[in-house]
Amino acid sequence: MDERRRSTAEGVGLAAARERLADHLAPVDRTETLPVSTAVGRTLAGPVAARRPVPGFDQVARDGFAVRAADTEDATERDPAAIAVGSELDANTAVRVDAGRPLPEGADAVVGHEAVPTAGRGADLETVEGSELSVADPVEPGEGVRLTGADVAVDEVVLAAGDRIGPSDPGLCTAVGRTRVEVRQRPTVGIVPVGGGLVGGDPGEGEVVETDGTTVAEFVEAAGGKVVLRDPVEPDPHALRPAVERDLTKDLLVTVGGTGSGESDRIVDAIADLGDVLADGVALDPAGTTALSVVRERPVVSIPGDPVAAFVATTRIVVPAVARLADREPPEPRTVGAELADSIESGEGVESVVPVELDRGENGEGEPPTASPVADEPLSTLARADGWVAVGADRERAAAGETVSVDRWEAAV
Repeated sequence: MDERRRSTAEGVGLAAARERLADHLAPVDRTETLPVSTAVGRTLAGPVAARRPVPGFDQVARDGFAVRAADTEDATERDPAAIAVGSELDANTAVRVDAGRPLPEGADAVVGHEAVPTAGRGADLETVEGSELSVADPVEPGEGVRLTGADVAVDEVVLAAGDRIGPSDPGLCTAVGRTRVEVRQRPTVGIVPVGGGLVGGDPGEGEVVETDGTTVAEFVEAAGGKVVLRDPVEPDPHALRPAVERDLTKDLLVTVGGTGSGESDRIVDAIADLGDVLADGVALDPAGTTALSVVRERPVVSIPGDPVAAFVATTRIVVPAVARLADREPPEPRTVGAELADSIESGEGVESVVPVELDRGENGEGEPPTASPVADEPLSTLARADGWVAVGADRERAAAGETVSVDRWEAAV
């Protein structure tokens, strides 16, 4: 899966490349209605308003005794109101209640069990019937009660259009009677691996298992996209053209592989015959041979087939593009500060992204770990890397001993 890469010296700057692509990325406005339990992570197409109040009845807010507030209006510390505890509410009578239960009919307040002098702290309230409450202060109507709709009123908007449904939102929606919600459809993303001898299953002699497309798919899903991952396509012009045209119904097409300068690297040529190439190369190392195109108003991102380069192109270009289509912020990697063990060189005007391993070694608690660049291997680099260090296009090196920010992309997926 190694491929010869073109020089990135004349590639479009990363920021400029993103801007060119963004001009052809409009947030998806198609909608669908889903059970709220399966809509977590999706973006609401419209507001969610309550169909019923929460609570749905006047609710006891604390364990104690339901009373009529009027029976306590003359209570003083010297002359407390004496209210009998019974099984039914009546004049100057209270009934024991538990928090969360409906307020008994006729009651409009709740006093705590401390109002029973004979009960004492921690007493079993099952035994207080027949006792007498001693209420020293007048109780206001509604005291110790959560009135109907106190939390959420009927027709109150609980989630706004554009909100992403979080893990706790299905419970809220269910409580207010909204078990189905209208959400934006996820942008569809076709992923087409390109390369000779690539297979999706067990390889035969001389064949290689295609893995880059799977990696790209995971990040696309995390960014809010809906993936259609195709079988690998041979780098033959007669195969490439229909493979590209097949997925022009998607909101975004990502081709993986075939962007280098070898004899079999023909994907950019095939796309150029169908549409317009916005950028043939990006100042990004690795992934400098990434190309951006538009075919019949559909954006196309062609990324290298080398696993490390594909990873870098995906996180730097594909993920922001998918997030824009999904009308949401792109996922951000977790970061950790670390001290570089070795310097990282970068070309002038090129953003370099290097995989690193983290080692705390003899560093004490609170001290940054050491970040060491990982030797480049076709596939195991991704597994061995703990994170990625970027050297911006405005710098030509990051020196050994320098404190850098390590992006931990794997922890964000």
